[in-house]
Amino acid sequence: MRRSIAIALSLVISSAAAWAGGAAESSGSSSRGKYLAAQGIIIPADQVIVDSYIASIDYHYPKPAHGIGVSIHTGHRQVSFTGQDEIIHIGIQGSETPFEELAPMNLVFVIDHSGSMSSSNKLDWVKRSFETFIKSVRDKDYVSLVIFDDTARVVFPSTRMDTPDKRTRFKWAVNSIVPAGGTNLLSGLRLGYEQAMTNYRSDYTNRVLFLTDGNDNQDHVRQMLEMAGSYREMGVNVSTIGVGTSFDLKLMNDLAMRGGGSSRFISDMKEMEEMFGSDLDRMLVPAARDVKMTLALEPAVRLVGTWGYQNTQHGSNVNYALPTLHHRDYETILARVHLGGTLRRGPMVIGRFSLVYRDLEGGEHSLGPYPITVEVVASETPVSGYSDATVLQSGSMLDFAQTLVDIGRLYYANTMDMQNRRKCLDLSVSMRNQLKNAQLRLDNTGFEDEIGILDRYIQMLGTDLALTGEESSKISTDYGIASPAPQRSLDENLTNLFQEILLEMKSKVRGTIAISGFMAKKEPQPQLVSLLNEKGLVEMSGIENLRVVEREKLDTVMKEQKLSLSDLMDTTNAISVGKLVSAQFILTGSVIEMPSSVAIFARIVNVETSEVESAAQVIVPKSSEVSALL
Repeated sequence: MRRSIAIALSLVISSAAAWAGGAAESSGSSSRGKYLAAQGIIIPADQVIVDSYIASIDYHYPKPAHGIGVSIHTGHRQVSFTGQDEIIHIGIQGSETPFEELAPMNLVFVIDHSGSMSSSNKLDWVKRSFETFIKSVRDKDYVSLVIFDDTARVVFPSTRMDTPDKRTRFKWAVNSIVPAGGTNLLSGLRLGYEQAMTNYRSDYTNRVLFLTDGNDNQDHVRQMLEMAGSYREMGVNVSTIGVGTSFDLKLMNDLAMRGGGSSRFISDMKEMEEMFGSDLDRMLVPAARDVKMTLALEPAVRLVGTWGYQNTQHGSNVNYALPTLHHRDYETILARVHLGGTLRRGPMVIGRFSLVYRDLEGGEHSLGPYPITVEVVASETPVSGYSDATVLQSGSMLDFAQTLVDIGRLYYANTMDMQNRRKCLDLSVSMRNQLKNAQLRLDNTGFEDEIGILDRYIQMLGTDLALTGEESSKISTDYGIASPAPQRSLDENLTNLFQEILLEMKSKVRGTIAISGFMAKKEPQPQLVSLLNEKGLVEMSGIENLRVVEREKLDTVMKEQKLSLSDLMDTTNAISVGKLVSAQFILTGSVIEMPSSVAIFARIVNVETSEVESAAQVIVPKSSEVSALL
């Protein structure tokens, strides 16, 4: 199910990166995971921030013309009346204001230049990125630069950047930085806040940007967090950037959260330049404060877990808090809930979402509540496979991050225990296969970094376990995934597949649909493909508001375009063919055979909007009946 609501507000607002939000991904997500895995490090469980992995994906929420848009998704359009788990995905996307029209900025860069910053050219990244920054900064903005090692000092005092000479002097100050000494985070942060207060203005964006590759003692940590909270109350926020492998991940996230800013890990020069250039406003510029969100669940719905921000539970309500929303960013909340059994058939409201925040002038605004609805159907077993593309991304990333936590705990419980390492290997292979399947459903896009992390894990663990060449080969080529409902018959699986994909189509206005049909990679096409095509035609023909394009017309166009059925799994090709046969929608599908199961994937593409209107997948175990059809 999908809902998109655009609400006009008096404030032009965008959602935030906060400590684990939006595109300004937090330090504990895949970017840092990829970096650590490349160094041959299994990520410790406490270094995996699940919220950050979920937030690191750009889900492309619809952008409202004004104000803020709210998108609500559920993993399935239909759920079993016997009860099942469900994912609720809530996305917030703000409108965009041209950079020049944003409020003036009072920025303080606090840069760690301790000896460790010389490794991997980290300090050079900073210097080159400031070349990008100085082209973006406006005449009305104030900038200062603080560096620290054992002590801290100001190398460029707070200055309004309204002349070429001032910009040149800033470049000189940046280029004068050389690595030396130890690391005293507290002294750097304290001096950074002092510089922010030098030209503090209530109508400016007052922000400290704190970059380090190190850590500090616990007494300093406590003082830093207290300092961040106090300055936040005065209107000065802090955003944090971690580089390298040894910085204090928890401190960077906690400091940003307490200080009302965002936290990010930088793994290479490209990311650093993006952050100092095109992403600067998403990292620094606030749009709203004290955002409070509530997910109110119905009595028959139980919360299993939730991710996205600090949250508290009061009865059936889950309350989320976010100190600051940043300009031009997006926010994501996930909740896994369990729907109780013996549900009444038909539409069912499982919860409602609402939001309250303060604008930059202190005015309060409220949005919602918005109902969250699923369709309860007479299926004896839980409906499997996320049918919503957005939840397929977020739910798969949630599973991935939780798997990394499990692997980290197992591995470091006893690094010499080969049995634990074998479990870690099995978890890595299973999760990689799940992501490969999700990637296939998403037009072979997404999850490259995550699959790369797991492939590196598999390589490292395989070496530790001294696997034979045959074992390694099997692991590298086995992309099988198990059926979540092995007791379900083939007929029930196929019925659920078409019920799921057609549920939303029944509510559409009249239109024309082209059925390209299902296909498998092998030739000749197996009988299962013929069975699916026949069932698809029957199901589509039974929808009163849809007219099915004649097969002969579709075949003629495909022949003229020199396309095969497999070509139509590419969304661009499917849209082109749909337009040529004057169809508003086109159905494509694939059959993917695996060692112990078969994945059957179907989707309906909206030819006019280029969006995937509906998608569904079932994993069918290889019974004797299914094997005979292959």
